[in-house]
Amino acid sequence: MTRRVPLLFFSLLFSYFSFAQKINKDFIDGEIYLKVTNKPVGTLTATVNFERELPFLKDFSTDFVLTKMNRAFFTTGSEKLQKIYRLTVKKPDKIDALIDLLKQNPEVEYVEKVPFRTIIAMPNDSLVGSQWSLTKIKAFEAWEVNAGDTNIVVAVVDNAIQTNHVDLQANMLPGRDLSDNDYNPNPPNTSFSHGTHVAGILSAVSNNTVGIASASNNRIKILPVKATPDAGSPQGIYNGFEGITWAADNGAQIISLSWGGAGYSQAEQEVIDYVHSKGIVIVAAAGNNNNDVESFPAAYTHVISVASLDADDKRSSFSTYGSWVDISAPGRGILSTVPTDGYASFNGTSMATPLVASVLGYIWSCSPSLTPAELESILVNTADNIDAANPTQIGLLGAGRINLLKAISCSTQGIFSATITANGSTYLCQGESVTLSANTGPGLSYQWLINGEETTNAADSLVVSAANDYQVIISKQQCVINSGTVKVRNNTLTTAAPSVTNKEAPYCTPLTIGNGLLANAADCNYAGPTTFTYNGPTIGYDGFSKNGDDPSVNAAGLGGLITSVKVSITWEKKDQGDENTCDAADGGGKPFNEEVSFKLKSPSGTVITLIAANTYASGTTTSGIVTTVFEEGASPILLNSLPVSGTFAPTQSFSAFINEEPAGAWTLLAEDNGFIDPLCVKNFSVTLTTNSPVLAPTVTWWDSATGGALLGSGAEYLALTTTVGVQTYYVQSRCEGLCPSPRTPVTLTVRPVPQVYVFPISMNLANDSTFNNFLKNQPLQVTKDTSNQYIIVDSTMVGGVVIGNTPPLTSPVTLCTTKTYLLLAIGCPTNKLSWSNGKKSQALLVTPSMPINYSATCTDSIASCAPITSNTVAFVSPLTNVLIMDKIYANSVQTFTGMTITASNEIETPAQIQYRANNAILLNPGFSASGNSVFTAQVGTGCEN
Repeated sequence: MTRRVPLLFFSLLFSYFSFAQKINKDFIDGEIYLKVTNKPVGTLTATVNFERELPFLKDFSTDFVLTKMNRAFFTTGSEKLQKIYRLTVKKPDKIDALIDLLKQNPEVEYVEKVPFRTIIAMPNDSLVGSQWSLTKIKAFEAWEVNAGDTNIVVAVVDNAIQTNHVDLQANMLPGRDLSDNDYNPNPPNTSFSHGTHVAGILSAVSNNTVGIASASNNRIKILPVKATPDAGSPQGIYNGFEGITWAADNGAQIISLSWGGAGYSQAEQEVIDYVHSKGIVIVAAAGNNNNDVESFPAAYTHVISVASLDADDKRSSFSTYGSWVDISAPGRGILSTVPTDGYASFNGTSMATPLVASVLGYIWSCSPSLTPAELESILVNTADNIDAANPTQIGLLGAGRINLLKAISCSTQGIFSATITANGSTYLCQGESVTLSANTGPGLSYQWLINGEETTNAADSLVVSAANDYQVIISKQQCVINSGTVKVRNNTLTTAAPSVTNKEAPYCTPLTIGNGLLANAADCNYAGPTTFTYNGPTIGYDGFSKNGDDPSVNAAGLGGLITSVKVSITWEKKDQGDENTCDAADGGGKPFNEEVSFKLKSPSGTVITLIAANTYASGTTTSGIVTTVFEEGASPILLNSLPVSGTFAPTQSFSAFINEEPAGAWTLLAEDNGFIDPLCVKNFSVTLTTNSPVLAPTVTWWDSATGGALLGSGAEYLALTTTVGVQTYYVQSRCEGLCPSPRTPVTLTVRPVPQVYVFPISMNLANDSTFNNFLKNQPLQVTKDTSNQYIIVDSTMVGGVVIGNTPPLTSPVTLCTTKTYLLLAIGCPTNKLSWSNGKKSQALLVTPSMPINYSATCTDSIASCAPITSNTVAFVSPLTNVLIMDKIYANSVQTFTGMTITASNEIETPAQIQYRANNAILLNPGFSASGNSVFTAQVGTGCEN
């Protein structure tokens, strides 16, 4: 097969220079970073003892000739960096074969090509320019607020710096040339102008009546570090990371890097980590590619990345942008120093970067006690908002444009940030609110913004109930500092409604624990783990290009905050083709697996690396379709291994997502950094677990379906039984982090005392003397036997009389035919009982032939409740309008007849009920018939069959 050219995007800068790599323009010919697993023993120097430190390289001496080797990042401070070597092979065309062989050696932790980084600037067509950038960032006003005190050392790592430039010399420290291994960082000729231009922006001497001024106001000393050999291309940075480590070990407090390119290097990230661990601030140019492709070193962790702006605060047309950019600064038409003792205007993020470094240095000079974190916080929080000038790049140009006046004013006042804290969850349910409070201090003024628009609220707190983005601006004198954005969102996740059982109870008989109204609330099982799976098409990637949107899933239905994350990716790295040929057959040759990298982006915008480029080995044939699962605690993917299905630890911990809200889009950011062999992502899923409680939710009882009064809490409510009739209550449950459930109605039917039951009985039974004598026994009760026959029993419980299998009838009873009915009053002593017809017995046999009502009154005092009359049993004519309101009991068999029937009652299940009306049947709210009930409604039939 034909070897394709890996692609690392770099800006073409200083186009009038002509320099080409022989083998690959994106890597330095024939050079590799090699990291061994074990730290070399003995005294370490920059010089490598080949036989003692790298004896395994002898195995390759026949086919590969090493012309140069050194300990790339020699330092006494980092054991990790001491294990990295930089090797040069005589025949660059054999570099891939050497890398493949070295990856198989157990003594090699990783091996990768050395990226060829380039400077990021372009000469301006104009020969002269003004220092509009200093006016824009209010540098001159800042100098009036605080003149600075301590000198700050800022390293410029670049192609070369004219150290004796008339406008630089007074602010220059002795430097180093890492490429030519000497202490002369000066340019060999005037074509090496970039570093001198950067140095002038950083710290040109102010108030010397010569040339230009710099934002640092003579408070920065430049540490010049040359990273390009005299014989190399002026646009190339060959030893940038060696220069970074040297600067870090030789007094730099800030390091300014105006160069870079696409493509991740593990060795380079380790250098950045080492420098960051020493408390040194690193600033780097985002790039001049007019796209959102990550540029390195700017996109490495612990680096402040800088985009470029024009004089109107619009993004410079050439500037790279993206969510990984931290800050923006003027970068077009920037006048500065060039060799020899000259001046010129350049464009580029290369120019914006030293301006940011200059601002950082000056702030630190004014407030030397600031920590690096506080320094960066002041920089980003005092930036001017530039969203209006860049409506299509909101969130892609960092915090905004630097403002030195604000930064100095705030550092002088000791105000390092504007912060907002919430007194509760910012995921609000309907009707809820949250108080947002800003940090307080003497003399501070406040301005709240909602969705970027100013409000009239000038207090230090704001009560909000609407889903919006909230910010606060805190000011004091000339200090104006912006907070981050607090996103208040509508919580759409609702707790499941509890189940309930309606209840009946006698009048004035208190409900007891275990016998009250009960709610069965489901456990709060909203913690997961829940898997969200991508269901879209296969997405192809090749050479930083892709043929569709990155795979994304929308997480929903989880409460609480994230406690664990697991990711599954099904993918294939093919030989031959591009991002549009994932459906084609594999080429059958060598797939370049090392080009593959995966990152995961959460709904909050947090991004972690699942696997970095240059982790996998190339292999001789395709590994086919593999499913890679990333889970905390698993074994890492071994460097130089081949892709296989399995579960592995992510390169960066999932801990970055812990305690984030789970809801929203989770996106897989896949990348293939070389041409021809495509990466094909076929499936993707995210499994999330949260800290949502799994115990029962809180349960509350209310007197209305919405609003109303809170009656009680807990799974049981002991309602009062002092009012006869149907009492409706509402119960609601809520899981922590979720909205309350809908309120479920539950009824308590309070039966009067006495309660009159109506049973139809046969004529034979009604005329039976034994039965009539039995009804005189006291007291009587109704029960059922195992065959569901209703039996009247007395207090002796010795015997009883079966009265049939028909449950009590519900009033009104329609008189279509003449029948005999047993009316039984339960719950009152006989000597205290009287019927509406004057009878005194507990049982009453009636054979009504015309409409009549019966009720019973109990004169016995029940607790502290007043005596009441029983329910009324109405016998009605079928030629009248019938109103049905009382519950029809389970297993009932009953027919209601009338001219018009109006019903608002419940029919318990099972039952067999008929409504027959001559004119109409109206089923009003409250009517229900469900389950196994047989319910018929017939109009125009009356008592007819």
